[in-house]
Formats: sequence, C-alpha cells, structure tokens
Amino acid sequence: MGSSAKRQIITGIILLLALIFTANAVLAGENDIHTDVRSSYKLVPEEGIVKVSKEITFSNNDIDTKYWRGYYSSYNSYLPDGAKNIEVRDTENPMTYDIAPEGYYIFYFNNKVWYEDSYRFYVDYELETNKNTAVFTLSEHGDNVEVILEVPDDFETSLSRDDYKLEEKKYSSVYIFENGGKWDRSCVVNSVRSSPRLTLTDTAHLKEKDVGISVRYWEGEEEWAQDVMDTTIESLKLLEDKWGIAYPPDYNITIIQANLTETGGYGGYNQGSNGIWLLYTSNHGILVHELAHYWTRACNFEQLWMDEGYADLYTYIVLSEMDPDEANSRCKRFLDKYERLKTDYDFPLSDWSTPEIINESTEEKVDYGYKKAFSLTLSLYEKVGIDAMKEANRDFAISGKGIDNSQYLEIVNDVSNENLEFIEDYLYE
Repeated sequence: MGSSAKRQIITGIILLLALIFTANAVLAGENDIHTDVRSSYKLVPEEGIVKVSKEITFSNNDIDTKYWRGYYSSYNSYLPDGAKNIEVRDTENPMTYDIAPEGYYIFYFNNKVWYEDSYRFYVDYELETNKNTAVFTLSEHGDNVEVILEVPDDFETSLSRDDYKLEEKKYSSVYIFENGGKWDRSCVVNSVRSSPRLTLTDTAHLKEKDVGISVRYWEGEEEWAQDVMDTTIESLKLLEDKWGIAYPPDYNITIIQANLTETGGYGGYNQGSNGIWLLYTSNHGILVHELAHYWTRACNFEQLWMDEGYADLYTYIVLSEMDPDEANSRCKRFLDKYERLKTDYDFPLSDWSTPEIINESTEEKVDYGYKKAFSLTLSLYEKVGIDAMKEANRDFAISGKGIDNSQYLEIVNDVSNENLEFIEDYLYE
C-alpha cells in the first residue's frame, strides 16, 4: 500500500497458530485488499448533530494469504475530530476498537478474514453542530465509495465538490455521490438556516471616539458572537496604531453573521455604514481584513490592488500582535499560493478587477489577484518599515482625491529613500 489512500487501511495481520513457532512463517501481505464503503450523513438540527452511518465491506484477495497462510483481523481508519457516540458492529454482534497513538481507529473483526473471504461491518457516530449552522467534512477512503448527505430543506447548503446528484424530497435535500466516484479529496459541507438574529453589543474605546459595536448572530452562535466582539475591539485599537490614523468613519460598526449568498461567495463583505457581512465560518484573519477596509477607504485608493493588498497587509501586521503563529502561517499560505497560481493566472495588478459574485470558475483567478497584491504590499512594508508606511498613509488620507498608480508611486517614493522600482514590476508586468 504505497498510496496515501491505502495507508488509511492498515490491516492487522495474524499468523495461524500452527505457524507462529516456525522459522518460515509467512505474513499476510498488503496486496489486493478491496473495500466497498457506503456512507450516510444526516443533519438533525433539533438534536444539534450530524448522524453518520458507514457500511464497510472488507474483501481479502491478498495472494500472500492463500493456502491458509494468514488472515486479516482488523481494519484501520481515521474518524473526524469530535466524533462521539461511536458504535461498531458486524451483522450479528458488536465489535471492539482502539485508538492508535497516531490518531487512527483500529476496528477488530469478530471473524478471521481468510483469502477470498469478505467481512461486512458498520460504524456509526455523531458530529456536533449548532442549531442553525453546520460545518463538517465528508472524508472517505475505499475502492468503491457511495455517499449520501441529507439536510433539511430550510437549510442553505454549499459543498466544496460539485460531482453529486441532488434530489429534493418533501422536507429535505439529498446530495448523492454515486458509487465509484473518486474520493482522493474530501468535501466540506457548509449548511446554514437563516433565522431572526440576536444582537450582542459593546463599545470600543478608541483614540478619538468611542465606537459602538453590534454583532448580530443566529441563535446557538453565542460563542461565535463573543469571539467576534472581542476580536473586533482588540483589532480596532491595533489598526489605529499601525495605520497611524484614528478610526476614520463617523458611524458605529455592525457585524452580521451571514451565509454565502449574503457575502457573494466571499468570506466577508464590508458595506460601510450598512455593516460587515461576515461568513459564519470565517476566521479572525477575514474579520480583521474587513475591519481594515475602514482605513483603506479613508486613504482614497482608486485601484483594487491597493484596497485589498493593504487590507491583507494590515491583517498580517495586526495578527502578528494578536497571534504571531497564525500571522506567520497565514503569510506563508498566501505567498505559497501566489507562487503556485502564478503560472496559470499571472497578470499586471493595474489590470486587476473582481466579479460581483465569486464562483468555482472565477475563484482561483480572483485569489491570485489577492495574493499578488499582498506580496507587493508585504515587500514594501519589509523594505521601508512601519513608520514610513504610517507617513504614506497620512499623505494618502489628506490628498483629498483618488490615489491612482502614479500618485501612489509618488507618495511612497517621497517617504522612503529605498529603491522601490519593484512596485512597477507588480503593477505593469
């Protein structure tokens, strides 16, 4: 089993008792092990769970076990983090299992599986969700895999794969990944039921004013709301300091927990005085990015790369204070993706624009623009330092007019003695 998929099936191999004490005992090999998997996932919001049931048929066609030289006695597989109420059984009796130090589960067969025999067993478990939101992963391993996902029809569901059939029932939507489909990649499920929102309020005490913060969230998402509130208040103070400009708007901030339709497919969407629509699965980085847009707009940026590049740069700077490990990890992911996408999508940043709604066909090209803009602004920050960045920011803000590429270059060159010709390479090549 050289592939990563087959490593998920780490079989326990037991010698015949008659052979244990012989010098030439032959172990069962790792060839021609076949598994059929049928998995069912059902979202049950009233119980706050996803019910998962797997039927696994393990077939031993391993030539090394022929002529009664050995048999298989267990099956190893990973279950998702947070799996609870795990039950394992065959067609007649319960089965036992262990968790290996490496994190995978070892399911012990009740029968020996000899050459050309098969063994069918079942694994049931539950995943916790919130009342109105569910995020979980369909991750399967086997030679023939069939997956059925059922969600109530009042949930809006987005899947990271599109190779399924959809059946609409009276009270539910059923997504079917047919038997034989490839499962070399997992499928992330985002499912949300929009309902009347509750509101959490607090105040950020900033340099020149107190700013009211309201977080609107769905019932059951209180922990999410409090985390957003705490992150927002801490981030605003750091953004003021690192930009060198006090919080620019004259209005308070409302953050609304939203679904993919409401954010246009993005992780977040800053609509100014109408609030920030934040995807319910978004991380701290996306929230800080959207908050940073209050400053990018104050800097009168005309070009998209300035708006998004500076928002991502200041996300990195702020996270470096709040969570350095996350800041460095995010930075590395962005730069690695920039290099990976460059071959297929390279274009001058001066030509960059984004569609109104992001979808599967446009996602990577849009993402490349973000990553290239971040690479530019990060390079500038590392070259000139935070003090020069603050001085340039203040010049942008007091310019009283839109900052185009030529005006941008003029200002950043004025505040630094460094050679900044690399910026034009990003803009025009």
